[in-house]
Amino acid sequence: MSFLARSFSLLTLLTLASVAACGDDSSSGSGGAGGSGGETAGPGSTSSGTGGATTGSATTTTGVTTGSATTTTGVTTTAATTGATTGTGGDTTTSTATGSTGSGGCSIFCSDFEGGSLPSELQFFPEYLRASAGDYVTLDSSGHSGSHSVKVTGSGFSQMLGIPVPSAFWGRVYVKSDTAIQMGHNTYVAATTGDGDPNAGEHIRIGEHQCQLELNRKTDDAEKLSNGGTYSCDGGVKLAANTWYCLEFNYNGPGSEVRVFVDGTEVEQLHVTNWGPYDYKLFKLGFEKYHGGNKNMWYDDLALGAERAGCGP
Repeated sequence: MSFLARSFSLLTLLTLASVAACGDDSSSGSGGAGGSGGETAGPGSTSSGTGGATTGSATTTTGVTTGSATTTTGVTTTAATTGATTGTGGDTTTSTATGSTGSGGCSIFCSDFEGGSLPSELQFFPEYLRASAGDYVTLDSSGHSGSHSVKVTGSGFSQMLGIPVPSAFWGRVYVKSDTAIQMGHNTYVAATTGDGDPNAGEHIRIGEHQCQLELNRKTDDAEKLSNGGTYSCDGGVKLAANTWYCLEFNYNGPGSEVRVFVDGTEVEQLHVTNWGPYDYKLFKLGFEKYHGGNKNMWYDDLALGAERAGCGP
């Protein structure tokens, strides 16, 4: 895995206290937290819903099964470090960016967050709270492939990091949470046509709802559940607590298509071909809470590019 040198700077931001619902982010969405509460599958398993979700007869090394094949998702990286001047005092930090096996999978941005500070390319949103970013986003001393990751303290409505992207792109990030996937609605990653504000533009969001992975569109609250559409906690792709998962996504704005993969296997129930066309401007990751609970999220080994980077080294 190749590495690109990047300068990093850590931003600080104002406290955020607003809470919004799914859909328009200001009122309760149509996909409420209804349905019966089912048990969340533990590491290495995915339960099956009545809507045709894929079932897990095989195991994976990261704790989610979405197909019948066995998938190994470890990432091996080697570091190339360069000095970068950051901060108002002219301090010098060492920064490392992580590539993928092909340059196309890393052509927009890549980082393994091993450089000692957050990459300057990742800006905190909403912008009006950027002065308090340190209250929500920090570098943590645990990582997926190395010794660091981005920790997001999900305690308010929206605390996201964004980076400019073209209207069509691939992405890969390893994600971990301190809670099992929740029944309430929250977002992990998203592509937006807006300027980064959570209420501006269209947002196509990947996150959790009804105890499973889901895909949601902001403006009309359209939603795809990974159990095939049954509004209960039965079935779907479950993410266990304190477990790293390889989350991949393909946003094709002009083609009106979105695809989602977990540990290398596509979640067919989250594949859409008629959401758009859109001209995406930003990719965002972090935590956005509508009517779910608080949680801490960790992100590592982020790769954005014109081609699929995959989960391997």
